[in-house]
Amino acid sequence: MSNLTSIMRPMKFIPLYLTAVVLIGYTCLVPAAGSAKLATVHDSIKAQFESVQHIEASRFETIPSDDVIIFDVREQSEFDISHLEGALQVSPAISSREFISTFNQMLTGKTVIFYCSVGQRSSDLAERVQDSLDNSATSGIYNLQGGIFNWHNEDRALVNEAGATDYVHPFNSYWGRLLERPEMIRYQLDN
Repeated sequence: MSNLTSIMRPMKFIPLYLTAVVLIGYTCLVPAAGSAKLATVHDSIKAQFESVQHIEASRFETIPSDDVIIFDVREQSEFDISHLEGALQVSPAISSREFISTFNQMLTGKTVIFYCSVGQRSSDLAERVQDSLDNSATSGIYNLQGGIFNWHNEDRALVNEAGATDYVHPFNSYWGRLLERPEMIRYQLDN
């Protein structure tokens, strides 16, 4: 009986060990607040979309506005809360064919910037359309590093139909934890 007891005693701790492993694994996957975790997310996006060039907000702001076309690759409800001034909203699900037929003519000689919440959807669209666009006709095609979340975290200007705003749509509560000012999160406009 003592052999059986010595074997069973460590087994009673297995559920505790499994719980600890699951919790540690979960916290590693869940984004924590702030720019440090957003940088980690961006590194993952860069690895996933290797053919896409990325541009930092500070460099993007040095390009004259007349030389840039900005595409907000989020849903309309996200765009309505806030967006970069001058941005054109396009659905993340737009086909590359539809994008090219709609926008190709206006992109000649322009720097093309795509952004979304963190860069996933915008990098996806940039990758899908960059080979179809006449790259020689554009001055460059980029994903905005860190998306609107990084832009907001750096306290850069955002607008909506009413004018300047500090609010930003978090996509959902999971990703919203990457925003440093949670009091500025909005899912819909106040009436």
